[in-house]
Amino acid sequence: MTRYELYLVGHIVAATLWLGGGFMLLLTGVRAQRANDQEGLQRAVSTTAALGATYFIPASLAVLVFGLLMVFDGPWDFDQLWIILGLLGYAATFLTGLLILKPTSERIDRLVGEAGGKLTPPAQAEAERLLALAQIDYTVLFVVVADMVLKPTADDVGTLLLMAAVLGAGVIWALARARAIETPETA
Repeated sequence: MTRYELYLVGHIVAATLWLGGGFMLLLTGVRAQRANDQEGLQRAVSTTAALGATYFIPASLAVLVFGLLMVFDGPWDFDQLWIILGLLGYAATFLTGLLILKPTSERIDRLVGEAGGKLTPPAQAEAERLLALAQIDYTVLFVVVADMVLKPTADDVGTLLLMAAVLGAGVIWALARARAIETPETA
């Protein structure tokens, strides 16, 4: 096994853990929301808050480190469009997780703790908005996975347009869902 192959395995395993773990939590939360299962929604948010620093941040950093090592060791260069897009997507989703998803899930978890372990209507509305915003994050991640597999160049206009359309549609749909959630004070 070459060094590059070792980096590739590390990159794929870390990406699988990051994407798969988060997607499963997202599905768990959406499922609970649709079933009006407040305890299930609360567990999904609480688990997200608990795993942010110990699971998601390390997994995402491992994706970055192994990816950078592959560029340094392999036949790639930082001026290739697919690598630039991948790094931009990574930065967007890492910052979304660090600056929005993690603190929001921690805030919801704190609200639940202050309410004696119950998901209050304001906390539930916040949790439902969090799920909608997390869907944007996972749209970005899936587009980044497609980018890594397809490795588009500037000549691959169809592929780039399709990736942009998927990203745009995912963002518009999730933002519309987030805006439609009413807080109990205004409902």
